[in-house]
Amino acid sequence: MVRAAGRRARTASAAVCLALAVVGCSGPDIRSGAPPLKLCGVTFWSGAEGIGATRLTTSTRGMPAAPAASRLPASAARHDGGPPPRVVSVSADCSHGRTVVVSPAASVRVRTVAKDGAGRVLALSLVPARPGASVQVHVYAYAGARPAGQVLTVVP
Repeated sequence: MVRAAGRRARTASAAVCLALAVVGCSGPDIRSGAPPLKLCGVTFWSGAEGIGATRLTTSTRGMPAAPAASRLPASAARHDGGPPPRVVSVSADCSHGRTVVVSPAASVRVRTVAKDGAGRVLALSLVPARPGASVQVHVYAYAGARPAGQVLTVVP
């Protein structure tokens, strides 16, 4: 009888420990974040929120004449929290970059740029010049002297 009572106590104790272990591990499946956004081997974002890249439209209506070289905003410091940058892809592949103009350039900063072997822009990420501001900018892309596309986008 004592032996049976001891066995029941051990069985009950094991059941309680098992129940506690199961309850302790049965919380929701919480992910630490989205995978990084990489374009042409360059990491543009690796924060907890998933983001994608904005692509150019094929419209060339109203585009200014092609410049001799890209005119990009000033560079920004590395990401310090806050919303993710606006990533704009200006090329369909990683070997044919574009000459790029961002307008108005003073309202945004460039955080990251991916370039092809000739130094032309493949993709870029933009953040507001003033933290917390939301600004609208045009991004124009040119294949040589020929307009390739544009996008009007809001940079959060």
